[in-house]
Amino acid sequence: MSISGDAGFATSQRRKKLFLALFASILLVIAIVAIATTISNKKSGNNTEVAHSIIKSSCSATLYPELCFSTISSARDAKTKIKNPKDVIELSLNLTVSAVQSNCLSIRKFISTRWKSLMKREMTALYDCLEMEDETLDELSKAEQDLIDYPDFKKSISQHADDLKSLLCPAMSNQETCLEGQMHVFRMCSNALAMIKNLTDTDMASQGHPSSGRQLKEQDETECGDFLMVSEVVAAAPERSKTSYVVKIKSGVYRENVAVPRRKINLMFVGDVRVNTIITASRNIVDGSTTFNSSTVAAVGDGFLARDITFENTAGPSKHQAVALHVGSDLSAFYRCDMLAYQVYVHSLHQFYSECLIAGTVDFIFGNAAAVFQDCDIHACLPDRNQRNMVTARGHDDLNQNTGLVIQKCRIGATHDLEAMKANFSTYLGRPWKQYSRIIMQSVISDIIHPAGWFPWNGDFALNTLTYREYQNIGPGANTSSRVTWTGYSLITNESEAQSYTARNFIPGANWLNATGFPFSLDL
Repeated sequence: MSISGDAGFATSQRRKKLFLALFASILLVIAIVAIATTISNKKSGNNTEVAHSIIKSSCSATLYPELCFSTISSARDAKTKIKNPKDVIELSLNLTVSAVQSNCLSIRKFISTRWKSLMKREMTALYDCLEMEDETLDELSKAEQDLIDYPDFKKSISQHADDLKSLLCPAMSNQETCLEGQMHVFRMCSNALAMIKNLTDTDMASQGHPSSGRQLKEQDETECGDFLMVSEVVAAAPERSKTSYVVKIKSGVYRENVAVPRRKINLMFVGDVRVNTIITASRNIVDGSTTFNSSTVAAVGDGFLARDITFENTAGPSKHQAVALHVGSDLSAFYRCDMLAYQVYVHSLHQFYSECLIAGTVDFIFGNAAAVFQDCDIHACLPDRNQRNMVTARGHDDLNQNTGLVIQKCRIGATHDLEAMKANFSTYLGRPWKQYSRIIMQSVISDIIHPAGWFPWNGDFALNTLTYREYQNIGPGANTSSRVTWTGYSLITNESEAQSYTARNFIPGANWLNATGFPFSLDL
């Protein structure tokens, strides 16, 4: 994500990009070599011809068919393993896992041999990559198991399809976040995603029984006593628990950076009063952090819940990316929480926000999750000089990803400091960070929003491929007569189209939101 800044910051960013591009090229070569070790010479025969025919047909549905066909058809034992399209996807995922594992080894070797010459931010970026590659391996492993179980008649084909696609989407997001220009694994994930979509779309007519979803019960909760640091209690929480583990946080200001790692699942933060229960820190990109690592609280363990907590990053708009809350937790939900900072990073997977206050400046809700915000107050703050406020900046680079932001029945306005100075600053609903940006609105919009509504990222980038929709907005900023005329922007006039973006359909909320205990609406 790019935000305007001074010359020193720009120089630092250029150096970072050169470093990452160089390292990405090294990883690409090593990954190709690693995959090459799994190949064998093609042999003639009926089995080979049949397998190659199935591979070619499956790969034709992908965005990178040549990579798909050459990688899978050259794999060892492809002709004996592949009997149907599902086998092609399984082998594709297996090869992708091998490529990610190769990347992990390459990153560790790079760190061990180059650590003396690396800047702090570069070293942090590499450790971010290791963390994300580990997450990617976990997601791919789950996708492999899910595919083995497909079709699982305990849940509908559409739900199984969503689960499979939702595991590939964060794997792709991790590759994009990890290294700029490192696209080999991203494309392999993309091919698997396209084949999964093609397979499940074909089978969609055969509906089974819906999943019962995750169940959180009051008697399953484990309460924590007094503590000094939130992170200490997180460390003490059980790993891979199927029941909820409640961290009750007393009123007070907790100055620390807190991480809820992937192995900590179904963890719940509960505060006394949201305005008095504050977790705060100030990491930011200008002072040497990465965007990914700047968050005050990072929740990655699946099933993370929070109620009556304030998440804050006090770095200020001059420090550019400074994240209050980073969420890569599947089936995560937030109720009556404040996110006060300069960005909220909705990184990946299914997320839900109810009655929350979110405040920031440039691109302050960004990421590649499938996230629904209901009955929230979304306020732009006073930005730095020469900055424009962007409420959202999101997107994905693959049209098959089922991600986006839905802002439903919220209130979009300004904080008091910006309200007093609004004539001097422009505020927009959003801009397209990636090629396929998707944002849907059904809210009250104040006059803080510029009449054009939306702002370009860079020239005409993504203006034809984005999906910006407004539906039943009200308020002085909801007048669409002067809105942008981009191909990708339009008003929704058909209720059935709007229904596809509800919590019921966009984040399959009927399967899991009731278990959170938070208020929600599944429909319009």
